[in-house]
Amino acid sequence: MSATTFRADSHSRIRWTAALAGISMAATALIGGGQAQAQGQTQQAVNVPAGKQTYSPQPTLALATDINTYVSRGITTDNLNVRSGPSASYRILTFIPTGTTVTLYYKHPTTGWYRVYYGGTWGWVSSSYIRSIGASPTVNRYTGPNRTSRVVLTFDDCPLTLSAFDAATLYARDNNIGLVLAPTGTCLSTFKARYGIDLASRARARGHYVINHSASHLELTTLSYSSMLAQLGSPGVVTNMGRPPYGSVNATVNAAYAAKGMYQWLWDVDTRDWENRSKSVTIYNAVYLARAGSTVLMHMRWYGFSPDSLRQIKTGLANRGLNVCRPYRGYDNAGSVLTSPTYLPQSLPC
Repeated sequence: MSATTFRADSHSRIRWTAALAGISMAATALIGGGQAQAQGQTQQAVNVPAGKQTYSPQPTLALATDINTYVSRGITTDNLNVRSGPSASYRILTFIPTGTTVTLYYKHPTTGWYRVYYGGTWGWVSSSYIRSIGASPTVNRYTGPNRTSRVVLTFDDCPLTLSAFDAATLYARDNNIGLVLAPTGTCLSTFKARYGIDLASRARARGHYVINHSASHLELTTLSYSSMLAQLGSPGVVTNMGRPPYGSVNATVNAAYAAKGMYQWLWDVDTRDWENRSKSVTIYNAVYLARAGSTVLMHMRWYGFSPDSLRQIKTGLANRGLNVCRPYRGYDNAGSVLTSPTYLPQSLPC
């Protein structure tokens, strides 16, 4: 190959740190956007029976400064091969010329390679030849890409009706509330068959963010690896961010998310709306358990997902000096509400 057609793609160097000792490189506990738990608190399975959910806050570990674990965009520093997998052992699909700005959707926790979309092709490139722009060395799996003090209201599973979905999402948009929705693939398929609409696209068009919540809400820790991969694909939401059903994870689940190019986004406030089934209790929990930067868990079928509940939650948080995440208006957060990106940015413009 001549010098003019040379494409670089050697492996990236990954610094070993004592804080990561004991973490398997095969299954890698760099989850939730690259977070690893401190030594003695490495990621363990959280097996929660169906119908029950728990929350256990754990610290965020700052990784070595040359390992950016949550990425957004980068510039190629050489002609760069795009390969079918995250190492030089995979076949070449195409190449990206030097000096090209590309979107970086994911960084593989073991090889450090980036997942990119270029020239109509999905593939992987070596991070050794990418100068990243705006990447952060730390990520908290419980607050996801929200790096602000604003509170993110999130809703899982499926709405009871299309009218209920429209009422909540339109009210939120018109009242400067940006929701994060995590519908299942079963939910999306049902509404597509019944109404001929795509709930995910409908939500994004109103400035809300949509993340993966599996194909059919099976507890991933009970499945084989191949079944996990199937659950994390279509008909579920295809994106770079996902929430495991029941918050149930282990090393194999983490590896499956990595293989799919998805970070995990859990929550730090559980309203337990599925258990209390009370509008007033759900609102109270959302308002008084939240703190600056919280991710609040609710469900689309229960009482928090309505215009009046959203109004009360926003007002209650404001009375405590807390603001909610706003709908997507572009990265400058100015002007009218826009359609939100399918792949979430490294920092939500809340």
